[in-house]
Amino acid sequence: MYGKFLVEGDKLVRELLTSHFKVDAIYKLHSANYEVRNRATEVITVNDLELRKISTHENPNLVVAVAEIPNFNSQIPNPKLEDGLHIVCDNLSDPGNAGTIIRTADWFGIEKVFFSENSVDIYNPKVVSAAKGSLFRVKCSYIDLPNLFEANRHIKAYGTFMSGEDIYTTKLNKSGFIVIGNEANGISPELLPFITDRITIPRFGKAESLNAAVAAGIVMSEFCRK
Repeated sequence: MYGKFLVEGDKLVRELLTSHFKVDAIYKLHSANYEVRNRATEVITVNDLELRKISTHENPNLVVAVAEIPNFNSQIPNPKLEDGLHIVCDNLSDPGNAGTIIRTADWFGIEKVFFSENSVDIYNPKVVSAAKGSLFRVKCSYIDLPNLFEANRHIKAYGTFMSGEDIYTTKLNKSGFIVIGNEANGISPELLPFITDRITIPRFGKAESLNAAVAAGIVMSEFCRK
């Protein structure tokens, strides 16, 4: 509603301050010092009790910042993309998974992660924490996924399924959408017509399934390795 989100902890706030994100205010303990380049950023010294009231953590680490959500998360009318790897999260609901996927994309140099409009709030404090600073580098957008795929028919869409082509033996393009479905229900039926390639991570043990973020990491690694 307010277009703001919290960044908590010394390391994350320091990463935030080196990013393009606009920072409205920093609430810090007296012992913490931060170099603020933008004079519009208010720096407020608070005591331990006041910091705990601001923070979502029981034991906050020195500082909490209030930052603005960037406008590239607004709806994109004609999302024409260049070739490259792009992550697509369809109805992802777990904040830990969302944050880990953003962090893993950053590790593999993937610059864009798209979320369906009914996915988890990526500025939820749990997502911000799990992303470990990668949220400030990876461009994350909410978008109408059928519109995204329709506008980019030149890019292959690789869907992750329990059954499909073995990711370790199938040929993978250097460009493509890597589509990660909902943790419980997989990829939405409305997106299935846009999936050009069904891929799977072969199972060698007895686990019923893989965690969505773990699966996403394995798939990203294979695309980058090849």
